[in-house]
Amino acid sequence: SDPWLAVEATISGQGIMLAWELFVEDALADGRLVAPFPLRVPSNIAYWLVSPKNRKPTQQMQHFQAWIRSEIAEDNRAPTA
Repeated sequence: SDPWLAVEATISGQGIMLAWELFVEDALADGRLVAPFPLRVPSNIAYWLVSPKNRKPTQQMQHFQAWIRSEIAEDNRAPTA
């Protein structure tokens, strides 16, 4: 029920797992895990950028929003297997 524990168990050789790329991208990048199949399955998982309803966005919030949007756009341009 805890994806982080499942990742650690998989890294230590206790089995395999289905994982969101978000949870395993660093372990894949540095070779602690491998993706045995080139299959990637699109997901409808969504993240919402939220703040209190009555709070005017600060300059830092606006910078963060611009940064996260550029990261998402970059990720969407990356080729998938």
